Amino acid sequence: MCEDNANLKVFPPIHRFGNSGRWIRAKLLAGILHGTPVLLHIQNLRTPRLNMIMKMVSFLGEEEFYTPLVAAIVWLVDARLGRLVTLLMALGFYLAGATKNFLCLPRPPSPVVPLERCNDWALPSHHAVLSVNVPWYIWFYTYLHSSNMSSSVLFVLFFLTVLWSFSVMFSRMYLGVHSPADIVVGGILGCLLLAGWLHWDLYIDWYVVSSAGSSLVILTVVMVLLYIHPDPNPTTYVFAETVCMAGVASGFVLGRAHSGPGIVVALMESRHSYGSNISLFGCGLVRVFTGLVFLVMLKMAAAFLCKKVLYFMCQLVGLEPVCEKRKSVVTSEKIHYSTSFVVLDHDVAGEDNTHDNKTVLNLDIPVKFLAYLSMGFAAVNLVPAIFHMLNI
Repeated sequence: MCEDNANLKVFPPIHRFGNSGRWIRAKLLAGILHGTPVLLHIQNLRTPRLNMIMKMVSFLGEEEFYTPLVAAIVWLVDARLGRLVTLLMALGFYLAGATKNFLCLPRPPSPVVPLERCNDWALPSHHAVLSVNVPWYIWFYTYLHSSNMSSSVLFVLFFLTVLWSFSVMFSRMYLGVHSPADIVVGGILGCLLLAGWLHWDLYIDWYVVSSAGSSLVILTVVMVLLYIHPDPNPTTYVFAETVCMAGVASGFVLGRAHSGPGIVVALMESRHSYGSNISLFGCGLVRVFTGLVFLVMLKMAAAFLCKKVLYFMCQLVGLEPVCEKRKSVVTSEKIHYSTSFVVLDHDVAGEDNTHDNKTVLNLDIPVKFLAYLSMGFAAVNLVPAIFHMLNI
């Protein structure tokens, strides 16, 4: 059961818009609370086996699942599709994370029993946004660009897309971590983002490949978006996750913009060089394993190097750098709504200055961005070159 939230005090950024902002947030909060009977009904259907199945389904909406999925698409299926999915995921992450931090809405109240620990705000659901964006974009891309695919195969892919998308959204309600309102709002935002992306995706990819200044322009846009991203007090890990995803997307842009025309080729795009489907499958496994191992090692090395370089640069200009991993002040026990959930009338951030006159800079966020940027760059530039050298 969820514990009392007496110590959780929050000033939602939307309240800076006065009575209109408070009214919007109050209506959304009412929507979350109205969904409690639905969650309680679903809770009565729980069994140990079904709990395990729903946790597995929910995993299909996690970053740990999307990472190897995107890698497999880029290296095995269609390099352009993998790039576009990654950029769309980054936009989805940003949209969901910024909206969450802007509204600061709690998760479902007791007597709903959550089966998963969550340390961030509720509405909209990241899982809902991404489970609309990723599977449906893959299906639409396949439908629009695979002229040699039979209608029966497209139907099977459509069925799997529906199953993937809706089962992930339902699993979040089953696990008691999201209300129907969180899922519906996340789904609507995902549909709006997907509709816009389907109009602009190929143009953006063409711009990245063809324009000499595309890297600088897109990196500037990323920096501006991260700068205006809401990050209220108390902090959660949402902003840090958004920075990581933005770093990966920026790396994909830089990697594609600076790669040769014949380097980024997926395995299926060159399958004529393999004698059988068995050898093609085996080569695919080797590619994914080799590539992921390389990316993990590169990320660790890049994080270490960036930390050292940034630390030295900060000291040169008189700053006192630290690198403390960003933690969520909002714990799983406090994030669920109760009558003692305290909403402040003003922002208390910055009122407690514990460092006196010293300027302290936490390097964790820039180090994360640069480390994940290096991963994204390597995924579309260095790793395919390694495949070419190893002849896999």
